[in-house]
Amino acid sequence: MKVRKTNSDTARNNIIKISRKLFLEQGYENTTVRQVLKKARLSTGSLYHFFKNKEELLLCSLKDALLEISSLTDSIAAKHHEPLLRYALGVALGISEIFKYKHLFNFYNAIYKIESAENFMISLKVSRMKNLLKELNLHFSDTEIHSRMLAIHGATRALMLAKINKKLSANLEDIYSLIIRIALSEFNIPGNKIDNVIRLTTQIIQARSFSRNLAEKLKP
Repeated sequence: MKVRKTNSDTARNNIIKISRKLFLEQGYENTTVRQVLKKARLSTGSLYHFFKNKEELLLCSLKDALLEISSLTDSIAAKHHEPLLRYALGVALGISEIFKYKHLFNFYNAIYKIESAENFMISLKVSRMKNLLKELNLHFSDTEIHSRMLAIHGATRALMLAKINKKLSANLEDIYSLIIRIALSEFNIPGNKIDNVIRLTTQIIQARSFSRNLAEKLKP
């Protein structure tokens, strides 16, 4: 029974890995279930045993990607003894790095067009902010956290789409710095603390070793 479950998990993870690779290489809209099946060497029935449709494949691929990014930002925050970096680096990565890599650009552009994928991103952001505030001993209700993170996500989305559509001339560093400042201010983080976190975030993002590490994690 345990062996069967292990084999099932392996097959499922392989499908997610292949789907993510295809989504990154050729975009969500250009990837078909048939292509995933061919790469995974599976029948249609086998794939639908694990996933309802292509959209669910995207959600699972997105979850994997975000967990990898979270793992990276968490380890850096721990190294610098600065919990706020977990949030700030996540914002900076989401805004700056996708414009460096075409496959990431296409991946995130697709996410913004699919409601379930965007809702998943919001729920993950809310969950991580709850954990961060708890660690910082800052007290906000679940409703307050959700409503503020929803507003911050909306502002981020608007700025990203404006940048994608070339309607915004501000550079990426200014954009992610603004979002970090707005978000942390919403949760009563002092201004001087925010300044330090933004400065440290920019230094980390611009470090060559960090870029290599990130590119390795996010390559197709």
